[in-house]
Amino acid sequence: MNVRKLGLFTSVELVKAYLARIEEASEFKAVLQINPDVLDVAESLDQERTRSGSRGPLHGIPLLIKDNISTLDKLDASAGSYTLLGAKPHVESSLVTKLRRAGVIVLGKSNMSEWANFRGLNISGGWSPRGGQTLGTYYPNSIPRGRSSGSAVGVSLGLSTAALGTETWGSIMGPAEVNNVVGFKPTRGLVATDGTIPISSRQDVIGTLTRTVKDAAYLLSNMAGRSERDERTWNIPLHPIPDFTRYCEGTSFENVSIGVPRNTWEGESPRPIEASFEAALEIMRSAGARIVDSADLPAIDEFKSLNMQVKGIVRASEFRRDIRHYLQSLVTNPNNVQSVEDIIEFTKSHTEEEYPDRDTAKFEWTQAEGVDVDSSKYAEMIKQENYFGGPGGILGAMEQFNLDILTVPADQDVVNDLAAKMGFPVISVPLGFWPDDTPVQHDSRKPNLVKKGPGMPYSLLFVTKPYADDMLLKVAHAYEQLARVRENGPIPFKVPHTELRDVQIKDEKIRSSHRV
Repeated sequence: MNVRKLGLFTSVELVKAYLARIEEASEFKAVLQINPDVLDVAESLDQERTRSGSRGPLHGIPLLIKDNISTLDKLDASAGSYTLLGAKPHVESSLVTKLRRAGVIVLGKSNMSEWANFRGLNISGGWSPRGGQTLGTYYPNSIPRGRSSGSAVGVSLGLSTAALGTETWGSIMGPAEVNNVVGFKPTRGLVATDGTIPISSRQDVIGTLTRTVKDAAYLLSNMAGRSERDERTWNIPLHPIPDFTRYCEGTSFENVSIGVPRNTWEGESPRPIEASFEAALEIMRSAGARIVDSADLPAIDEFKSLNMQVKGIVRASEFRRDIRHYLQSLVTNPNNVQSVEDIIEFTKSHTEEEYPDRDTAKFEWTQAEGVDVDSSKYAEMIKQENYFGGPGGILGAMEQFNLDILTVPADQDVVNDLAAKMGFPVISVPLGFWPDDTPVQHDSRKPNLVKKGPGMPYSLLFVTKPYADDMLLKVAHAYEQLARVRENGPIPFKVPHTELRDVQIKDEKIRSSHRV
């Protein structure tokens, strides 16, 4: 991602290569919409670079943006649904504006699970009415996982330099894992999230999907900071925002303490994952890390005993409020949806939403079980979450064992659940691949995509305290460089064939023909 590489090619050439690759990989349905002005934007940035130099490391870099992040260009922000097709807010995401100022090219919108998987129970991950079914990259007809599926698949196949995703819980980490890329969710409040179609304005975070940890650091250096439109960013304790890439230079774990909270495990991890995880711990230990095994979370048994529906009521309550605020703030709202009730009605009455083959059970549960966010019941549930994630959970273990980081295999996702509730930063880094003799398993939801099979990736997660994103990136980068899982493992089962050099050769032939 470093700008020094751009001396070898132009942004126009890079965009042309990505557009060709997107077309070649269309069967994966990763990209929902191409920015119709993308080549003009790239040309303008090329001319600016020639005329007055580069704005920085993101100058002329094309990104895909998840379809729930608003822009004021010719792209939609619809959360994958026809309900919001053509809808526009009065102002775009302040993060998008900030990235444009850094020189980023918005290449297009990536597909996602409709409404960030908040619509129904029988809907497979990565499906939306507008974009169809996104497919995973490491096994034919495999599930892409999570809600930021198109962003992860796009990066895995080289359809863009990097991509933005959003996470309420698991939406970046899941697709990053099965598509063998780095998924990074920064501290809640470090990056502005205004202009995002919400699930929970309290818990939603915009993060990144990249091929390397250092690319995530490049992006964070330009994404982090105060926004007047997102009050969660008003108390960032980092002055100034650092260059996070400086934490991605070495491979030493000296003076780093890493805890393994094994009491969060929900059953044993499968043998290949467990073996890879133990090998990863040994890599870090050999590089100087202090590994604290069984760095147990104090109140984890009490947390696990909670009913899953009880755990979801907070998010349901917040969605009911926050989506209403978002819908009512739109300056263009072609279908005049104002509430969850209106969304349900539109979904059931428009055939393109594929109801009833794909249900609305989560919407309806939200209506039935959500509570008033000004009520004492809601306040008590938030207090409970803060305890289980804080002194009874992640913070309690980190303080008790004097830790910098917690790490778990990604299939053990209780820690990620707690980190999501608390807004703690999390990063997913490739860990290994299922062996060749792995039996193929299918998802129970139609179209019964493959959820486990030979050569499919799995990952590990690193978690830390709020605003310790620098430490998180340092540890993740050091492990990535020592283990080199992604570069030494298998590649996607099918990849686009156009390379940057192909575009350059083609353009040179055109120029030569014009000179004759």
